Amino acid sequence: MTFRSLSLVAPAVMVLAVTPATAALAAGSSARAATKFERSAIMASFTANDGSSSEVHGVYVSQSNSNLAVVCVRTPEAGTQAYVFRHAHSWRYVTSGPVGRAGNPADRRLEQACG
Repeated sequence: MTFRSLSLVAPAVMVLAVTPATAALAAGSSARAATKFERSAIMASFTANDGSSSEVHGVYVSQSNSNLAVVCVRTPEAGTQAYVFRHAHSWRYVTSGPVGRAGNPADRRLEQACG
């Protein structure tokens, strides 16, 4: 095997090694990161209700229901909080609370994206 053939094989091996780990992480999560458009709309609703986006550390949309989203906020006083939003004609605030304790079971599964 020459150096040239090794240089062609190495990137393929790296991709194959990383792909199962990435797929496993995505399969284990019930949420995906919001797209730029979704994030903008959700954050507009969040700031209208909350007034500050400085402590937001993630915005996620449910993989099973794209009309359900969560904004993850970390504060020194309350720790990580989840703010759940639903989309009908626009994104609307539904509930909030500590991660895993706010809303119905679907909301709580989505909140796990906040970690």
